[in-house]
Amino acid sequence: MKKITLISATLLMSLLLAGCTAHYTEEHAVSQHSTSSSKKHPSTASKKFTNKIDLHKKYKGFKLATIPTQYRGTWYHANAYEKNATKLVITTHTINGAAAYQQTDPNLKLNRHSEKQNKEYAGNAVVVKSVNNSLKVRGFLDLVDLVYRPGQFKGQPCLFMSYGTNPKATNGAIFKDKSAALKYRKFDFSKVN
Repeated sequence: MKKITLISATLLMSLLLAGCTAHYTEEHAVSQHSTSSSKKHPSTASKKFTNKIDLHKKYKGFKLATIPTQYRGTWYHANAYEKNATKLVITTHTINGAAAYQQTDPNLKLNRHSEKQNKEYAGNAVVVKSVNNSLKVRGFLDLVDLVYRPGQFKGQPCLFMSYGTNPKATNGAIFKDKSAALKYRKFDFSKVN
């Protein structure tokens, strides 16, 4: 049972980390299509997709956020069943290629089932909130936060991660050092406070 829980937690964490990666836009789909058909249209083969972050884009009820310094940098996470580490880059205003925003209108209610809001809040952006020495991150219309808490694990600087309904639970960790991420990829972080 413990092994199944660990596998489930690892898979969920991998999916959430993938959700923190940059969202692809319609431009990417067009670029992908034109690149894959480059044999028929040589002029389109030179088009390359660049994942641009628009830090000046306005979203109703939100403003550009500044990520606290203890979370910034290049971090690494390794899945228990992978031999390579995944990189997570957090800068002053971005998390893994997505612009970070904070909610300014407390009365704004987001509805993931709203077609209008799905169009209005689409793009390379996430919502962040810094609370009690933790950073909560989610997509505009997502229901669950990915929570990062700075700390140390066996002498290595890390961000402990939690997701789901209990933000105080520890489901994993990301490290500044890639080799530490690989070394502790099979560690059960649920026992860390």
